[in-house]
Amino acid sequence: MEQYDVVILGAGLGGMLCATLLSREGMRVAVIEQNKQVGGCLQTFSFDKKIFDSCVHYIGAMDEGQTQRRIFDLAGISDQLNLRRLDEDCFDEIIFADELQAYPQAQGAENFVSALQPFFPKEQQALRRYVELLQYVGDSFPLYNLRNGSPQEKEKVSSWSIPEGFQQAGVSQQLQHVLCGNNLLYAGQKNRTPFYVHALVMKSYMDSAYKCVGGSSQIAKALWQQIRLNGGEIFRNEQVVEIGMEGGRATYAQTKSGQCYYGKNFIANMHPTRLLNMLQAPAIKPVYKKRVEQMPNSVSACMLNVVFNPGTVKYRNHNIYWNKSADPFDAVNAVRDGAVHNYALYLTEDPQRPSYAESGAILAYMDTAATQQWQQTHNRSAEPSERCMEYENFKQERAAAMIELVGQRYPEIGSNVRSFKVATPLTFRDYMGTTDGSMYGIMTDVSFPEASRIPVKTKIPNLFFTGQNVNLHGVLGVSITALATCGALVGLDYLLKKIP
Repeated sequence: MEQYDVVILGAGLGGMLCATLLSREGMRVAVIEQNKQVGGCLQTFSFDKKIFDSCVHYIGAMDEGQTQRRIFDLAGISDQLNLRRLDEDCFDEIIFADELQAYPQAQGAENFVSALQPFFPKEQQALRRYVELLQYVGDSFPLYNLRNGSPQEKEKVSSWSIPEGFQQAGVSQQLQHVLCGNNLLYAGQKNRTPFYVHALVMKSYMDSAYKCVGGSSQIAKALWQQIRLNGGEIFRNEQVVEIGMEGGRATYAQTKSGQCYYGKNFIANMHPTRLLNMLQAPAIKPVYKKRVEQMPNSVSACMLNVVFNPGTVKYRNHNIYWNKSADPFDAVNAVRDGAVHNYALYLTEDPQRPSYAESGAILAYMDTAATQQWQQTHNRSAEPSERCMEYENFKQERAAAMIELVGQRYPEIGSNVRSFKVATPLTFRDYMGTTDGSMYGIMTDVSFPEASRIPVKTKIPNLFFTGQNVNLHGVLGVSITALATCGALVGLDYLLKKIP
């Protein structure tokens, strides 16, 4: 019987990073992935001879010495990535309804203040307090600074709701709306989401913001190469259906094909509900399982990926966030009416025609209930299948509505779409492994932090969690969680000392 030191369930960023770091420590690692392509949210796909990102359109904190860069340095992949810095004076542009004004969010603390000050001339001090507050919140989370600390450090800021956090900075309501205009990055709810979620996400991009030229899958491919160099293995098109137990410990992961992967330790890079459904363990009490199942997930999304007629759409080296309401938080609840209440626009430059975009991705919230009637259908690379014509018509109608909406602001986009493909909550469910297609998995509730938080360690001593449902989602959040997961196995202090 072949036994691995660590069996990792799911080849998303968290699982791949854990596999890389642990295999570098000499552990024999196996990663089991249900899809053909590794990477989870880092996956890319192509149509009409263009490459598209499935989820990750830009990453933050990648300058020399910054947190994400140092984690990738530890993994040995930083030098292999092809990155392009977004505009320093505007990485994200915030727009409201039909207002002509567009608000820039800039890289660098001083630059961030300078870019917004002309629009809020009376709030220069408030902007400075806001930037200082982001730094203060970031400093309160030890692992975000790649150091070990005590849980008490973050307690002083963890209890702030988003409005309470902004009260600390003393910003006006209008400025708060601008600062939260890219809320699509974390799907926050005003009185439920902790302020630190906004702060940590915003700070990472304010530190530095980069696009992955050629697609975000390059991160997963670079990690895969490191895993193989370190003697690790990745098994694709293998869906785990059961975790075998013996003596209160996990012993093997069985896949749908009947294959069993035995291990000393197991790491689950998947939604906790999915893992608990694979377990028949006395250590997992029914009341705990029920609590996890009832944890609220984030809203889902519709992604429209489009190819433009060549040389027709101007390339913008920044991202665009449009909000129908003056308050960007309104879109999360308003989505239930089926309309489009916000969107993010991410453009990709045409290498043959510099200054023009060859393609774009339009992301908007979508309620998971919108695709409820087709939830019994599945379409994954390991088990491809076609959904009904009614579903295809639904996607076509949503695409038309999104193109029309974007075209109101950018006519050249509305009239120059050559081809497109649509991803719905079902797509995110099938390819990202969430239970319902939510974008960011379990959402932390500031009023009930312990009831909405998943720790790295489980009640089973050799079974651990990693991924976006632990601590914080996003590339940086997942990377930091991977450090915590690996630290539980090899020692966190030991691991942190190895970071360049």
